Amino acid sequence: MKQFFMMMALTLSSAWAHAGLSEGIWSVHGTNSQKGGYQGELELRRNQDGSFNAVRIITYQAYSFMGYQVQEIWTGKASLDKNTLRVNYSLRQADYITRAGNHVRNPNDFKSNVTVQSVFVQGSQGPHAEFTNQKGATYSEQLGQARALQGQPLWKDLRTKFDAKGPSIPLVIRGAIEVARVKVEYEKDPFVKSYMHRKEYKNEQPYVIFDPTDYDFYQRNKTTLRVANKITDEISLTESLMRRNAYAPTYEEKARGYEKNTQERHINDQGMYVSLQVDANNNIVNEDSEGDSTLWTGMYVGSQAMRYLITKDPVAQANVRRSVKAMFLLMDLPGDRSEFARTVETFNPNRQYAPKWHRGTGKYSSLMWMEGGNNDMVKGITHSFMWATLVIPRSDTEIWDQLKEKSRRLIDLEVMDKKAQNRPVALGLAALITQDKELREKYLKSYLNPKTRLTSGYDFDTSFYWHGTADWSGINLGMVGAITNIMVADLLGAEKIRNTLRERFMDEWLVYKPARRHLHTIATYGFAYRHGTRGDNFRRDSSEQDFKERLAHSLWGLREIPYPRLVHGTVQVDHSLNPEWCLSPIPRLFWKSLKKPEPPPEYFYQGLYDYPLFEQDAIDSTFIWKSAAFNYRVNHGSGTEYAGIDYLYAYWLARYSGLELR
Repeated sequence: MKQFFMMMALTLSSAWAHAGLSEGIWSVHGTNSQKGGYQGELELRRNQDGSFNAVRIITYQAYSFMGYQVQEIWTGKASLDKNTLRVNYSLRQADYITRAGNHVRNPNDFKSNVTVQSVFVQGSQGPHAEFTNQKGATYSEQLGQARALQGQPLWKDLRTKFDAKGPSIPLVIRGAIEVARVKVEYEKDPFVKSYMHRKEYKNEQPYVIFDPTDYDFYQRNKTTLRVANKITDEISLTESLMRRNAYAPTYEEKARGYEKNTQERHINDQGMYVSLQVDANNNIVNEDSEGDSTLWTGMYVGSQAMRYLITKDPVAQANVRRSVKAMFLLMDLPGDRSEFARTVETFNPNRQYAPKWHRGTGKYSSLMWMEGGNNDMVKGITHSFMWATLVIPRSDTEIWDQLKEKSRRLIDLEVMDKKAQNRPVALGLAALITQDKELREKYLKSYLNPKTRLTSGYDFDTSFYWHGTADWSGINLGMVGAITNIMVADLLGAEKIRNTLRERFMDEWLVYKPARRHLHTIATYGFAYRHGTRGDNFRRDSSEQDFKERLAHSLWGLREIPYPRLVHGTVQVDHSLNPEWCLSPIPRLFWKSLKKPEPPPEYFYQGLYDYPLFEQDAIDSTFIWKSAAFNYRVNHGSGTEYAGIDYLYAYWLARYSGLELR
């Protein structure tokens, strides 16, 4: 029976073959009633049942979007009979952007696809079809000459997902999660209840989405946007633009763009990082001093130091010098040796400052500084001091005199007393910079302090990841601290301490391994793995092949960051409108349920899907690597411009670590 139907299918298709149509790649030309003329190809590839897989790729001749040529890709199924070729396509009406500028998606459009059927009949000039996309556009399409099939289809959807669950949750943590769920009445919330029947929800199963589709195409075709299996409109084209801006530039092109943008626009007169508000012509309207600027500026210093060590570019050295001087200012402005500022800017008499801002006195009266230097921000200072010692020559007495004085003052900061884990690096930096042997001894002894060993994770790893839940900004913070600590130990010749810190870094990587945190993996390679460090936990729970696979994947984190990023036009994202999305059964940051006042239920929402950076975090984030995985909503305000320090740090860290970027 099966052979009979196969013979029938072949007979029917042969009738079309006599009429001029068969398996192969056919030229296409036609007209879209809204977008004008187009040309392209239709691939028909036969299946065993006699049907065909269809791939239709057409490029509009006059229609463009933001200066880019537009290409549509539709994939579907085709069937042949004596008189007609029927091709059925299923197109998304909406994907993940809900608003782009003045264009807003109808939430109902996310719920179902539209079916487009093109029915080709033989005409005087060959097979011809008239059809609609059900969204107001009609197509008149003609098939022309054919060529032979290639080894692979004209286009493939390469989107896939990785299991991100990780090991079982310890009973004591399971108990804490349940307490939080009860306390905030998590499963009584209507939004939560709507997902409780889902398999992923019941299994606490998170995934990391990986989508390299069209990377090779965009590397070769930088002036074209591809819209694949979606209705082509302003919003879907904005989604394609994000992918194009991620995949078209090379690593080096992105680095050059972000270097220029950061140096010329995002480092203020004092040397601190700022985000910007710009007008339609990209003129700066306002500088926004970031509350976390100490950390981002410290990482910028790190990026420029690594750049200088690799390239010997004097511009990179000058950038280090300018921003490390800003760190000195942060320690001077409060007028209290136990405090430091979070950021600093030039006083603006037309601005109304919040109470946390203070005017400088004396020679600093032209400056405003933000209070609140803390455990997180001090890591930006220590990171920048460490890198500065590697690239600023000791003959530069202006910088080194300040480094010597400020490194000794690090020990006096209140945060060093409150957080015992900070004292070793403060002592180590002071010993390294001043070359004081007594301070070096204090540094070595600090790691013998039981409280320090406990709070710093020196004896055992203190990081955590539970089925898609972690302290995401803390991962970046811990990584920065780990790099500084390892480098200080290495520069002081404290091999035992350095080796222990490297092993703890490897242990931490194992914890976050399921979540595939790209920057953390690159840093682990550069400061632990490539030096031969593995550790008992690694040997038990991982392998060389496993690490190398994840390291290779981590470089996609650089590829997924767009250049340029969106600036103009409001862009909003909501992945929860996608029927494939699922809420996590574990409340986000569930330990925050103890806060007073208690956050609302929506504070605890997080998804079970972590999306590519160009579909989520890169749309609106000052610093991508501190953003939470498994977020699902983004709101980018028109005119907001970020620097790209997150890309620069990852790029130069990868190169400093000896990774080949190609």
